[in-house]
Amino acid sequence: MSKYEKLSESCKIMWKENFNLTTEKYTQVSGYIFNDKNEMLIVKNGDTWTVPGGHPELYEYTIGTLVREVMEEACVSIKNIKYLGAVEVVESNDKYYQLRYIARVNKVHRFKEEWEINERKFVKLEDLKKYIKWCDGVTFKAQLDTALRVLNEGYVDSSISA
Repeated sequence: MSKYEKLSESCKIMWKENFNLTTEKYTQVSGYIFNDKNEMLIVKNGDTWTVPGGHPELYEYTIGTLVREVMEEACVSIKNIKYLGAVEVVESNDKYYQLRYIARVNKVHRFKEEWEINERKFVKLEDLKKYIKWCDGVTFKAQLDTALRVLNEGYVDSSISA
């Protein structure tokens, strides 16, 4: 049984692999994006590195959010998109979800610093700790473990590409 990871007095999170989102509120869609060398895409917002993703726009589907955010933030188009699960966030009296996907790079376009992101980089997983400060956190590690398991299974879903 998974346990919550406490982030503050009023906020706790938990990874829910393959969570079946129905009518629950979700506020974010992010992806673990890998190139053909199995290096992971990360983006830098100010001084903070993270995985690409963001908030859904009105009437936007979850995968549409991921495709748009990865293109806006990293100038990368993606393929072989697969849902991994959700981070359940309980903040004060509010509960919501942050959805996580895995995808492969379709094409790396010329980087344009248009939005909040000022850099993109593909990193080897053993170097991830140099960039993402919370990568040893219980919830992040559980998400990454799920992504790596799916990646190592050699998943393919060629029906989804953008």
